[in-house]
Amino acid sequence: MVLYQFTYTIDKDKVDAYSKFAKEVAIPHFLSTSGLKEFRAYRETGTLKVLVEMEYDSYMSWGKAIDDPKTKDVMTKTMMHAHDLCWTLWDKSPIVPEPLKPKK
Repeated sequence: MVLYQFTYTIDKDKVDAYSKFAKEVAIPHFLSTSGLKEFRAYRETGTLKVLVEMEYDSYMSWGKAIDDPKTKDVMTKTMMHAHDLCWTLWDKSPIVPEPLKPKK
């Protein structure tokens, strides 16, 4: 498992164009990438800051997805609507390798 996270801020004058692009191009593209287990997205309360999380089954799957020319094109076009891109790549925790649930 590998978790790819990236954050960015949508340009305030491009919210509508970004929303259309995300729904029609970016999200469908990422959902079609091989090895993707889960796609999540969040918006920081009261701002235009976005957090996207994509969980892939392996580093190899993530690498193939990121190296795909279509992915590079999607990321370039995303940045035409946003700024402040920052990304991180996470591996499983050796202490908590699977999600924990509280006991009831």
